[in-house]
Amino acid sequence: MSLKTSSDNSSFLKGLFREYYFKDSNSLGTPSMIEKREFGYMSFDSIMVRHLSFRNKKELIARLVQESPSDVYCSNGYYKFPTNSVQSKEWEGADLIFDIDLKDLNMPCSSEHSFYVCDQCGACNVSFLNACTVCLGRKISRSTIPCRKCLISLKKETQRLIEFLHGDLGIADGSIEIFFSGNAGYHIHVSDSEFKTLDSRARSDLVDYICGNGIMNESIGVRKSKNGFYIKFPKSGMVFGWRRRVASEFGINQSSISKLKRIVESNGGYSQFKDDLSAKAKSIGVRIDPHVTTDIHRIFRMPGTINGKSSLLKVKSTNLETFNPLDSACVLDDRQVYIRSKVNLKLYLHENYFRIKNSIERLPAYAAAYMICKGLADFIK
Repeated sequence: MSLKTSSDNSSFLKGLFREYYFKDSNSLGTPSMIEKREFGYMSFDSIMVRHLSFRNKKELIARLVQESPSDVYCSNGYYKFPTNSVQSKEWEGADLIFDIDLKDLNMPCSSEHSFYVCDQCGACNVSFLNACTVCLGRKISRSTIPCRKCLISLKKETQRLIEFLHGDLGIADGSIEIFFSGNAGYHIHVSDSEFKTLDSRARSDLVDYICGNGIMNESIGVRKSKNGFYIKFPKSGMVFGWRRRVASEFGINQSSISKLKRIVESNGGYSQFKDDLSAKAKSIGVRIDPHVTTDIHRIFRMPGTINGKSSLLKVKSTNLETFNPLDSACVLDDRQVYIRSKVNLKLYLHENYFRIKNSIERLPAYAAAYMICKGLADFIK
């Protein structure tokens, strides 16, 4: 979503962001091997700047205070020459990163708290339209205010991913960091050295495993024959990994040959059961963004920086169960400012509830910034 529709919006946000990077620079998470990382940022004019390198955190902070960008990115990869073009950087490895985003959960409540903002003129509607009713522009962005159900579901999906990383891949707690993305999701960073040199193909295989893609009938003992199929459970049993998950889903165990045979028959035989198994596996698997994990040259939102889509911080969660992102990630100041809201909504931020009307409102700067970044309000100078 572009903020070009109002220079006042951009100036207001840029000032708040600069103040944060100047006063609260200790909140920035300095990546390991900083000198080998590529950095980038998005300006409030929607200009992307990439292929930057910093020798230390002090240099990085100085640039952020100077430029006050809307978004700040850091590569998951390490390079010999991070300022070169991608083809000549000389890749040396990359952290393993997973992205769980609200848009991929397909929450049934999303229509109740989503708005549609015209990128051309900034007009806002509560329902999707093919063209803006004000300027007839056809580029419409969806802006979502996550509700309590959404935030709980995001946590549950993140916890399911952590269980995969621990139980199936053997990754220790100390190698996993969980971050609220600053908008509507979680980023999971894995720093285990065993995974750093995996190429895109190997990371794609990991994604397929975690998502439940490509599971085969034979994996759980359903084998094809000339006359249809027969059941022969794996010697290693049905108590580990995906076999355990599927067995639990179908209510079977190592001695349930007859029961599994009836299940396959009731689903129409080997081929039809394959489709049912695939569907169940995907429902059990974790819904992650595959492109984030497989891209070994990606520049990813940097921990401790402000998300320009919300004005909230990408912040680390040390206790996912008790973590409240709408409190912990809200770091901008609380001086009172005026906005012109485009919508009616209820908003919870920083331990405060706001009932906002489609009118001029006086709000704390952090709440005003959130509304403006979402495209739901304009700053009044």
